[in-house]
Amino acid sequence: MDGTIREAVLHLDPLKSVVKTELIRKDGTHEVRHIPGDALADEFKAHIRMAPVRSGLLPPGVVSLTAYPDGWDVTLQNATDRCTVYYHKTVYTDFPLPRLLLRCRMKGGRLSDFQMTVCEAGSLSPDTKLYQCPFPNVNGFSLCVGSNPFTGYDTLWKLRGLMHRVLSLPFGDDYYKPDCTKLNLSARDLFEHLQDKEPAYYYSDVLLPNGKTLTDFIGGV
Repeated sequence: MDGTIREAVLHLDPLKSVVKTELIRKDGTHEVRHIPGDALADEFKAHIRMAPVRSGLLPPGVVSLTAYPDGWDVTLQNATDRCTVYYHKTVYTDFPLPRLLLRCRMKGGRLSDFQMTVCEAGSLSPDTKLYQCPFPNVNGFSLCVGSNPFTGYDTLWKLRGLMHRVLSLPFGDDYYKPDCTKLNLSARDLFEHLQDKEPAYYYSDVLLPNGKTLTDFIGGV
């Protein structure tokens, strides 16, 4: 008699917690077993090997990244402490910046779920202190980028210019509150006041701690 298995069949019943397995051999005999669904799932997982997660060459200023089955969670920091920014239609060239962190989800070449915060200077650690963001398009950590599409980011290396692109979007008055800084100025007056200052001025005269740390922003370091 030929005991070689010709076919294996799983019978799934959504109303039962067990799975009926049926082995059909070439000699026509059948072997039936009933296996708990959880045990069968664990057996499948034990025989599935996941490919290693490789980030590839990383862009400058990457603070953290986390791989998920459907994408990446990436945190970047600004590589320069000055850039051109826009408030409505006013251009501020060589505008000073504090140390900014930008976080977003990278999925299928598209970026979404943007967040931004300000952190203290020095080496980063899980306990690095964060401050209220003084810019008017940020609410808590949530950053408004409008309807601007962020597509084509199919590699991490393409993220190297993302911070600059985000900061080049015109700031409006979406979430701004004067009490988000020590100066208690309107958004317009704040940009006018800061345009000729040094980046260190943020830490001495502008920023207010928000009671959060880098771990709170990244979601675990």
